[in-house]
Amino acid sequence: MDNVIIRKAHPEEAETIIDINIEVWNSTYKGLIPQEIIDKLQSKDNNRIESMKQRIQNRQNIIVAEINGKIIGYNSFGPSNDEKYHDSGQIYAGYILKEYQGLGIGRKIALACMTELQEKGYHTLITKCLENNPFNSFHKSLGGIYMGKDSFDPMGLHVGMENVYYHDNLEKSIELNKKKLEIKSEQKTL
Repeated sequence: MDNVIIRKAHPEEAETIIDINIEVWNSTYKGLIPQEIIDKLQSKDNNRIESMKQRIQNRQNIIVAEINGKIIGYNSFGPSNDEKYHDSGQIYAGYILKEYQGLGIGRKIALACMTELQEKGYHTLITKCLENNPFNSFHKSLGGIYMGKDSFDPMGLHVGMENVYYHDNLEKSIELNKKKLEIKSEQKTL
């Protein structure tokens, strides 16, 4: 999609980002995670909105995809929160509304995160994906090498196991994804 704008999030977009998070959790994790856990983790209240605004303002670590003025997805990123990969960068989360999935937008946002992490001095990267999530193949297609599993326990709730994907050469992963986006763009013009 050529009309996609990839950019940093603004604090006033916090509620929209939370809405995307909730919608994607309900469409992707329904049946993989008990609904009561989804509901507990994906509630929206003023505290969560204010916390997200502060996070956007202070950390500058959320990149959004926008089409015709509408935010349709985002990623968050930063230093790895996994002790085993303490020198790596990490893409913490990636969410694209269902109707925009499969169009290369997720790859564009991930590439923007990778590029920014490289600019901050990271040479390696990890991503994680719930083991039964159908998007594990996307993490592999980004160039991640499967390294094993970790427990996924947001807010102290055991949700399941996550697959860990490691990029041992961030520069190489960036080039791979640029090439894949070029190929996708060329296929559309044929």
